[in-house]
Amino acid sequence: MKKKKKSQPKSYKIFLYIISTLFVLLLTLSIYSYFKLNQNLASKGDIFVQIPSNTSYSGIIKILNKDKIFQPKWLFSILIKSYSLLFSDKYYSGTYRFSSENTNLHVLRALFSGNQLYIVKVTFPEGLNLREFAEIAQKKIGCDSVEFIKVATDKKVLTQFGISAPSAEGYLHPNTYNFYWKQSALDIISRLLQLHNQVWKEKVENQLKNTKLSKHQILTLASIIEAESPLPEERPIISGVYHNRLKMGMKLEADPTVKYLFKEKRSRVLFKDLKIASPYNTYMYPGLPPGPINSPSLSSILAAINPEVNNYIYFVAYGDGSSRHRFAKSAVQHMENVKKFRKARD
Repeated sequence: MKKKKKSQPKSYKIFLYIISTLFVLLLTLSIYSYFKLNQNLASKGDIFVQIPSNTSYSGIIKILNKDKIFQPKWLFSILIKSYSLLFSDKYYSGTYRFSSENTNLHVLRALFSGNQLYIVKVTFPEGLNLREFAEIAQKKIGCDSVEFIKVATDKKVLTQFGISAPSAEGYLHPNTYNFYWKQSALDIISRLLQLHNQVWKEKVENQLKNTKLSKHQILTLASIIEAESPLPEERPIISGVYHNRLKMGMKLEADPTVKYLFKEKRSRVLFKDLKIASPYNTYMYPGLPPGPINSPSLSSILAAINPEVNNYIYFVAYGDGSSRHRFAKSAVQHMENVKKFRKARD
């Protein structure tokens, strides 16, 4: 007589059903995830994506979704958190550059490695004024020039960096930097101001005992010296001329301070320009102008602090393209030098 097989309990069948269903769902999700991760980005050219610092994972996905990356959102919310737990808990903020050759997996890996951050090398030469800094920032970094000026004149930003002036004019340190493409104006300006403070502390502060001028006055005078001569060896001499004029109560009569009033580049100052009623017109007003007219080099800053001791009160260019100047102790000698200048120009 054959024995009857015992039927499985109903609860066991339900358990098997649940397990098999979960397995099928997990397998389906794995296959779907693999497909979506290895899917190429929908792009006809380069895609630039900016991820600000302190952005949440949901915020990152929202930003990427604008360029049809990391879709669907629900899936990549799981994947980005899982990747973070398994491999790294830190993502890199900044601007990334992707193309149609990249996949969602490339993007995911890039976020936690920083491999595809788009970094640009930018040089801000010595002697630039604030407008010129803004123009370079817009051209090279993609930072809006209007926003740059706005941040550079923001009282909160200036106070944070110890600047008691209407703008950061003269305080932005000229140098070569690496920035992320489309990096914010605040980030850029903060970086330039930080380096200025660092250089000032390391190479200038210990020499302040040599002058009675304030930091702002030193930068103001240094910016004029910077604009007057590109030759480091001449700068202490020119500084001596201006210190002599200040002691004598003479007007500085510095062409660069008048040129500063114009947006466009000016090679010459016209006679009518000398009548402009502005505190930056050192032909009309005695003493130093209200502030720097550019960001001077370290050479000019040190020259402003340590002028050559001389009796010169005038100087004029050679006029031969060498950028050199002739210096004079008297008006008569100066007029002779002016004649030589005009002859060289003719």
